[in-house]
Amino acid sequence: MFNLLDDRLITIAIDSQTETATLPEVYAALIADKVVAFPALRPHQRHAWHAFLVQLGAMALLRAGRIAPPDAADEWRDLIRRLTPECPHAEPWQLVIEDITVSAFLQPPASAAGKIADYKNVVETPDGLDMLVTSKNHDLKSAVASAAEVSHWIFALITLQTMEGFSGAGNYGISRMNGGLGCRPAFTLTPSERPGTHVRRDIGALLEKREGTLDLSLTRDGGVQLLWTKPWDGTRAEALLLSDLDPFYIEICRRVRLRADSDGKLSAVRATSKAARIEAKALKGVTGDPWTPVSKTDSKCLTLAAGGFTYKRTADYLLEADWEAPPLLKPTRAEEQSSEGMRLVARAMVRGQGKTEGYYERIVPLKPKTVRAIGQARDHGDLGDIANGRIDDVRRVQRILRHGVWTFAAGGKTERVGDETRALANPWANRLDHHVDVTFFDDLQEEFEADSNDARDQIRRNWQRRVISDARNLLRQAQDTLPCPAIHRYRARVRSDRVFEGRIRGNTGFPDLFDLREAEQE
Repeated sequence: MFNLLDDRLITIAIDSQTETATLPEVYAALIADKVVAFPALRPHQRHAWHAFLVQLGAMALLRAGRIAPPDAADEWRDLIRRLTPECPHAEPWQLVIEDITVSAFLQPPASAAGKIADYKNVVETPDGLDMLVTSKNHDLKSAVASAAEVSHWIFALITLQTMEGFSGAGNYGISRMNGGLGCRPAFTLTPSERPGTHVRRDIGALLEKREGTLDLSLTRDGGVQLLWTKPWDGTRAEALLLSDLDPFYIEICRRVRLRADSDGKLSAVRATSKAARIEAKALKGVTGDPWTPVSKTDSKCLTLAAGGFTYKRTADYLLEADWEAPPLLKPTRAEEQSSEGMRLVARAMVRGQGKTEGYYERIVPLKPKTVRAIGQARDHGDLGDIANGRIDDVRRVQRILRHGVWTFAAGGKTERVGDETRALANPWANRLDHHVDVTFFDDLQEEFEADSNDARDQIRRNWQRRVISDARNLLRQAQDTLPCPAIHRYRARVRSDRVFEGRIRGNTGFPDLFDLREAEQE
């Protein structure tokens, strides 16, 4: 009943219809670009599911010596089966196997039947198995998916085993993150947001860039690919080294077994371990994950902070020389020659100490010249210079906006203003960031793709004027909103405006911009 290769367990949406499919049928539908969505897939599970499909698909094609993915389910079934030739009954693809010494899907076997005593923690629902921390029932209620489909269990199991971090003694995280409280972020390009297009692109790009994804510590041929096929009792002596693994390895981090009652209802049992499944703590997440940027300055993979993919952070990860772009963020040879645009997809679940800081996702449409720049160091630097210049412009306007706001909040005083009064200006500066964020990358690309330096200068000036206008409007809103004694309000408003307009036009602002405007008006 629960064999992913033969039983239709995964719910997919094709056009306006919803149906269930086997894993090979899912691949066939994705390659044919028929899949609209996976209805049971929760937002934070998107990268886990996508990465699983891409890594598994790439390894299956490599094992068969193929380059192009097939569009027939039967062919996909044969390709996946070849990954586990030692298992004639396809046990590693079955969700439920009573014999604990036999591998099941993403569930490692134990060395002896008596090890079942280790599995003391019972999980009744898939959201209880998932990586989200929901024990306090604030944003998401815990263990409420009592009427769950099999798809929910599959997605929760994949997310737990390939994305989870440290969550207390005996519960260690994956190797592909920097520390137990890190995350496994994703940066990739795709021609379309449709699931099939994205999977097909990343499988092809992964095969093309295989040499670039190889960490020197990884085994090029013959390494372990599917970690749940190897026995694991949770001891330190069983920890695998990176040199034992295939570059595209799909890992597990927890000892879990699914089970089914007489009615076919699923549940799970969990056990702890004495050490992580992979000994990779010293690597700080630098394991050749093809979706994760790596810091060149301290050799560790990216850990996204709370707040997510702001335009400043995203530009930094994309364009700064301090970050090594992951292979799947770089365009393929065909994409570099294409006249079509692409999309940047950035995803991450931010973890905290005993809590979840939030799921973040950003999709940025990229024009052809920008796509090529991401893959070419020379143009990359040019694009990065423009981005940094714009970010500096925004910071300059924010400083002036803050000065204007706290001048009003202080009743027009400009000396001996306390920290509490100055802090009242921060939310307004943050709002300016939000205004800029909405169109930052569209505006950036407009300047980068301009035909001449004069055209670039004009585009930048127009953008600067728009940012200043937004800041001026925010100052007006602050003056209408912040408390100020009525007797001082007129003076506060006049001095606040004087500070803002004076500094914007002064040497610490944009004097050339206003001199040019006055010359144009004459």
